Amino acid sequence: MNGNGYVSLAELDKGIRDVINLPILFKTKPVLIRAFIAAKDKAKAKSMYSNDYIERHEYRILLKYLRQYYEYWVAFDLIDLDSDKRISFKEF
Repeated sequence: MNGNGYVSLAELDKGIRDVINLPILFKTKPVLIRAFIAAKDKAKAKSMYSNDYIERHEYRILLKYLRQYYEYWVAFDLIDLDSDKRISFKEF
């Protein structure tokens, strides 16, 4: 967003909402957070900012995790019939 080559979690959030304009994905904060954490921890650190931000070489990984975790979210939502954020034995 600011051209420095790094993406923070706040920038990812803002980009999903304002630039890409995906309100459905914007409403699933746990998906964004988990994908961000997984992507930044996946690749080897190349700078002192690597532990806090997504760098250019991690961006593809971030997109992959966004899709994967969103698919998990949708599947979970279909199973969780009473929307209590838990899957009971009956729902399972």
